[in-house]
This record gives sequence, structure tokens and C-alpha cells, in this order.
Amino acid sequence: MKRLILTALLSTLALWPQANGGRVFEFGFEQRTRNENWNNLFDYNGGLDDQRVQIRWRTRVWMKAPLSGTVDFQVGLNQESNQILTPDRPFLFDEAVFETAYLDFKKLFVNGLTLRVGRQNINRGEGFLLLEGSPGDGSRTIYYNAAVLGYSWKKSKLELMGISNPRTDRYLPRFHDRYKPLQDWNDRALGAYYTGTELKNTSIEAYYFYKKETGDLRPVTHAQYQGDRHISTAGGRVVERFNNGWSLTGEMALQWGAQRPNLTLSSRGGYAYLKKNFGPKGRHYLLGGYIGMSGDDPATTSRIENWDPIFARWPKWSELYIYSQFREKAPSYWTNTGMWQAEMGYALANPLNLRLTYYKLHAYHPFRGSAVTFGSGTSRGSMPQIRLDYNPNKYWRTHVLYEHLAPGDFYSKRSQAYFLRFEVIFTYTASLRVGGER
Repeated sequence: MKRLILTALLSTLALWPQANGGRVFEFGFEQRTRNENWNNLFDYNGGLDDQRVQIRWRTRVWMKAPLSGTVDFQVGLNQESNQILTPDRPFLFDEAVFETAYLDFKKLFVNGLTLRVGRQNINRGEGFLLLEGSPGDGSRTIYYNAAVLGYSWKKSKLELMGISNPRTDRYLPRFHDRYKPLQDWNDRALGAYYTGTELKNTSIEAYYFYKKETGDLRPVTHAQYQGDRHISTAGGRVVERFNNGWSLTGEMALQWGAQRPNLTLSSRGGYAYLKKNFGPKGRHYLLGGYIGMSGDDPATTSRIENWDPIFARWPKWSELYIYSQFREKAPSYWTNTGMWQAEMGYALANPLNLRLTYYKLHAYHPFRGSAVTFGSGTSRGSMPQIRLDYNPNKYWRTHVLYEHLAPGDFYSKRSQAYFLRFEVIFTYTASLRVGGER
């Protein structure tokens, strides 16, 4: 993969003169500022002082250059630094990284065949399986080092993917390198993803991925150490749209494989929800459903039933709860969890939207961890959320998010936790025609 990415970059330099022929050069800049305040969300123990107040500054720049009528090159840089106010810590400028660096062949030798190779973002469906390629750096980046070969026909598309995401970046240079881990182990995967809308009012997705997770950076004596494993995941997603704003969405996947020294893997995960859009242009909605990711049964000592979120370690359902998962497996590692969900979205005004969400969380099995944090029950707790988005124009996006968790008997302590965030994003994009007629 490293040789493939370097070849792509060298090819860009060789082809650049061909781009100076009246084609459009695109570029952009984004500044995101987040103010976050949280407490008790690691262990739900109010007797310990673990409050955090911080400001996160993320800066992104990118450009896309057409090398020919069918080939684009895109590259982007990303830098995020945290300023921790509580507890008071000195400000440290963090590293800058290549967020994207890929060649996009929009047309190959067969009609409908495309290829994107290099560092890129990959997001399919609702991100239940495929969204986050670098969970160790938080929300700074989500990139993959990958090659995606796609073939489209009628209203269908089949994509073949090869992915190589090492636990620390070794493919592209870092600036002011902080040797930041991108995840807990090395990831390599091969997969196929089908998307189709051939049927009226129905969308279908189906996939298969074979993934290897090797070289856990934690010592073998660590309670959460994971031996080298290979795992297969097969599943699909269906969206059925009905009259009068009703829709039904479901996704289900099965996993199987093996883990050293002599363990087998067998797990399942999925979700289903019913949604009703209403009001002017369907801008309001009500939603109800269930999400489930299997857990490890203590009675089966030679088999692991924990769901593996292979490329989905991100705060899909909660910003608060991903930190609670740290002491079970790893941050954003969704497993052994079931959630009943009720949600309402309401457009208060044209640029102002409100979202109210409630989750009732449980575990399928108690967790055999330290009694300092974990109890003997299966109730994870109740979690209401409220989010207000204000997006006045194409340049500015803002939101306020508040989450609150009342823990259940899955935990030994019952202090309530909260997460509060204020966010402002400024984005500027532009284009420049290079050469050609004016």
C-alpha cells in the first residue's frame, strides 16, 4: 500500500502539466472550534474528580486538481490541537497530517468502471460498519489507506475495497510528529459493497469484509489485550419508503472468525427503526427503533461473541458514551450493547433545527471487569440528548449538544454523567480555472 500511494503521488507530478488546459482547480479551508465540558463519564463515580473542560481547534485545507478529463488528484492537510482548561494543562501544538491524498480515476477502460486509490474517506450506509478508519485520533480524521474499484450499471454499484490502516501512520509524512496511535492494532481488510435502487421505493445494500487485526499495542498482561484475529462480516441494509412520509430501515450483519491462541469468533449486530416525516417539505420527523450488538457470554469460554465494529468506532449514537467504553474494550468500541431509541427532529426555523433523543441502554451480559467500575447487572442506564443546530449560510455551521446519562446496575457506581459541547465551523471553498479560453 505504501508503494501504491507513493506511485500515485509521483504520477500526479508527472501528469500535472496536462492539467493546465482550461480545467477547474478547486480548493478549500475549514476551521472547527469545539468547547467541551464533561464529568463522571469514565466510571460514574462522583467521588473522583475527573471533570474535563477543553477547547479543540481543528484546521483543514484541501485542493483538487484535474489531471485530465477523467482523472482527479486530491490532497488535504489536517491539524487539531486541544487546549485543556480543567484540569489546567499547558497548550501544546499537535501534529499535522495528510488527511487525503488520492487519485480518482472516474472512467477506466470499461464503461462504468472507476478507481480511487490512496488516502481517502469511506462512508457507506449509516456508518454502522464502514465510516471511521482512524479511531485513535478522535474526530480529527476518519481516513483509510485504500483502493476502491467500483463498477456501476443502471441503478446499481459494486465496489471492491482493499484497506491497510496501521496502528501508527507509516505511509505519509507527519509534521511536528507526535507519534500518535491511530488505533489499538494494525488493520488490513478486503471487502465488497453493493448498493442498488433498482426496486421502486426500496434501497438495498449488501456487503462482505474479511479483516485482520494484528499487533495489539497493549502488553499481553493488559486486561483488554486482544490476540491477533481474523474476522469475516457479512450483512445488508434495506430502506423501504411508504406513502405519507413513512419509511422503515433495517440493517443486520453476522460475524465469524478466529483469535489467537485458540478462540473462535461468532457475533451479530444490527438495527431497525420506523420513521415518519411530516410538516412543510417533510422537515420534521419522529423515529423509533432498536440497536443491538451482541456481547460475550461468560459460559462459552472458547468462543467470543462480542460484536466487532470493524470500521465503525465513532460516536454514532453518543458523544458521552464512547468514553465509558474505554474500560470495557476501547473508546468508541460498540459491543455488548442494546439500545431502544426514540427521537424527534423539528425545524424551528429555516436555519434552526432541534433534535431530541432518548436511549434506554442495556448489556446482553454483565462485564467481568473491575468491581471498582462494573456491577453485576445488565442495565447500562438511560440517556436523553438534546441538540440545536444553527446553520445561517454556506460558510457557517454551529450546534449545541447536551447528553446526560443516569447509569444502571451494569456499573458499581451510580453518579450521573453529562457531556456538553458548543461547536462552530467555518468553511470556505472556491475554484480557479487554469489556462484555456477566458
